[in-house]
Amino acid sequence: MMARDSAPAAIVRLDTVDSTQSVAFGLAERGAADRTVVVADQQLAGRGRRGRLWRAPAGTSLLASIIVRPRLPQTLLPTFSPMTAVATAEALRRVAPVAARVKWPNDVLVGGKKIAGILLESRARSGVATPDRDGTRAEAGVSEPRRSLLGPPSVQAGLEAPATTDPATTIIIGIGVNLGQREFPPELAGHATSVALETGRAPDRETMLAALLEEFDAWRVRLEREGFGAVREQWRMLSDTLGRHVALDGVTGIAVDLDVDGALLIDAGGTVRRVIAGEIAWDEAAADSRARGR
Repeated sequence: MMARDSAPAAIVRLDTVDSTQSVAFGLAERGAADRTVVVADQQLAGRGRRGRLWRAPAGTSLLASIIVRPRLPQTLLPTFSPMTAVATAEALRRVAPVAARVKWPNDVLVGGKKIAGILLESRARSGVATPDRDGTRAEAGVSEPRRSLLGPPSVQAGLEAPATTDPATTIIIGIGVNLGQREFPPELAGHATSVALETGRAPDRETMLAALLEEFDAWRVRLEREGFGAVREQWRMLSDTLGRHVALDGVTGIAVDLDVDGALLIDAGGTVRRVIAGEIAWDEAAADSRARGR
């Protein structure tokens, strides 16, 4: 899937960095163009969600950060995260190929194990952090707002959002794809995988990057021109979350849908709750109990 009118990427290739996100923010502050991409062989202090470190041995992963000057209303900026997850999954399916699926909010899985992760960070161009959906502020080093459970699902308004530009906001989208790892630390061994482990060989990193950027460009065009609807439908098709019993901050239920702004909708005993941030876990005990009751 290719965007016909996308310009070739300006790609900054580096050997070892602390974090591609930090490099990208620095370039953005100095006026780097929209869609500039930072790629590194290795990062020593890469950021994952909730401030976790994301480390990868040299040459084993695709580590990239994309500078985005968004053309969306502020309320829809979080939809760049599921859009990027869809693009990453589609690129993996093209190159590997593997049966990549998406897990809310920003992981890509193969066989239930994480093969890629996405980190969306935003900052005002002046260096002042911009407010997120719940009023918290997002800036370098802060990957998500505080966890929040809101009321009923929103109405369908917003699926066909007008393409508007907020000149004050820059988004940096970090993408890490496990390509050549043959083993992981013990704490990750049962939860992570790589293309090499799934297929027996690691794809060429430049081939993977080209496919990823093609998919990213194409889905971004659809998101900014048409609204979240098409991305949302594709995310649903690739979802490894919907229909599952999930647990989050003491709330358990069935993940039933993705809302029009990217929030997860959970049916918690007949009441549908909106979750806009957090880390879900599979509630296997509830799933087993429900299966026995059938």
